[in-house]
Amino acid sequence: MSPPHEAFWAMSRWQLPVLPLLLAGVLSTLGAQAIPPPPESFDGETIRCQRAGSAATVLICRDAELTAIDGQLRQAFRRLRDDASLKQPEREALIEDQRRWVETMDQCWRAQENLRTCVKASQQQRLRQLEALAMPRRLMPGSNDGGKGCRG
Repeated sequence: MSPPHEAFWAMSRWQLPVLPLLLAGVLSTLGAQAIPPPPESFDGETIRCQRAGSAATVLICRDAELTAIDGQLRQAFRRLRDDASLKQPEREALIEDQRRWVETMDQCWRAQENLRTCVKASQQQRLRQLEALAMPRRLMPGSNDGGKGCRG
C-alpha cells in the first residue's frame, strides 16, 4: 500500500487546480450562513414591525422606549420629506439616506456592546441628524411653516 501523500500527487492535472476552488466554495458557503440576510424591514420611512427580520428591528418592535423613539424618527423624517420646499433630487437622496441608515442600524447585532445600547444610540443620532436638516428649512420663507420662520 502506498503512502497517502503519493495518492495526492497522483491526481491528474485537472484535479489539482480544482481543489482550491472547491475549498474556497465550501468556505464561502460557511461564511455566508453566518451573515444574516439583507434587511427587509424598511418601509420608506423607518422600520416595519410587520416584517421584523433583523435583531435590531425585532428589539425596537418589542421595546416601548425604542418604539417611541422610532415614532419620533418617523415624524421627523415625514416633516422633512414632505416639506414643499424640498426639491425632488433632495427628497430622493433623503429617502436613500434613510434606507441606508436602517441597513446600518440593522448591523448593530455585530456591535461589541449591548444590542439595545447600539440601537438606541443609532436612533438618537439619526433623530438629531434629521432635526438638524429640518432646522434651516423651518427658517426659510416658503417652507411648511407658511413662511413664518421664527416669527411664530
